[in-house]
Amino acid sequence: MEKSIGFIGMGTMGSRMAARLLGAGHRVTVFNRDKAKTKPLVQQGATAADTIPELVRNVDYICISVSNDQATREIIDQIVQAECTSKTIISLSTISPDTAAEVAKVIASHKAQYLDAPVSGSAPQVEAAQLVIFVGGEKATFDDAQPIFRAISKTAYLIGPAGDGSRMKLVTNTLLGLGAQSLAEALLLGQRMGMDKRKMIEVLSETAVVSPSQKIKLQNALANDYPVAFSLANMYKDYGLILDQARSTNTPLPATAAAEQIAAIGMARQLDADFAVVIRLLEEFTRVP
Repeated sequence: MEKSIGFIGMGTMGSRMAARLLGAGHRVTVFNRDKAKTKPLVQQGATAADTIPELVRNVDYICISVSNDQATREIIDQIVQAECTSKTIISLSTISPDTAAEVAKVIASHKAQYLDAPVSGSAPQVEAAQLVIFVGGEKATFDDAQPIFRAISKTAYLIGPAGDGSRMKLVTNTLLGLGAQSLAEALLLGQRMGMDKRKMIEVLSETAVVSPSQKIKLQNALANDYPVAFSLANMYKDYGLILDQARSTNTPLPATAAAEQIAAIGMARQLDADFAVVIRLLEEFTRVP
């Protein structure tokens, strides 16, 4: 059934998710602080709102895809100041589980519904509707939002109450980040032992120990080119969220803490690259050609 959907945040992921919703036949209103980023969606049939309150007034569902907790809170503040009673707010961003639970209470106090629904996947997965979505919230709200989830993902899992979607995303991104770090270290070891990088990548790509997403990163390493699918900046932010949860639960994550520090070096260099650029960083540290 066609939904009236507002979409806030026209970044790499948000713009593509909004396009998928349009392609599925939903009526979509978009908002972004940089108005120029809404133009491609308007050309595809979306309506652009000048303000968040304007968007809220004209839709039943409000999707949010922004970069961090602060941006999420600021948007939620504007949504609840508008008339949001009986509307459903779906946060597709990766944020702290604590923020997700806090936001859920604020939204409930305004008699609206909330789904904490971070996504696993990057731009190619959005375009192919192959995202996996981890959802925290009420089952009835989750069930009602299925047409939205079907348009942008291959599956959506109801994990538990608000906050649990974000918890599951942090578990997943722990593996994601360490996967790139493990590739970096394995390739570095091989090269330091005198092995040919191209041959190693060819062989590793045929093994069961390398995942499909890691095979893409191996091709990036072969070309020494790391175009952004999932940025180093976002991975570094997520490491912070992961380690915050580790501290609050007394959970030892030594490998993750080390990986965060390698990412921090890339951030200090202001690298605008995919998070797999840690492969290049380790090669540079040890002067591997």
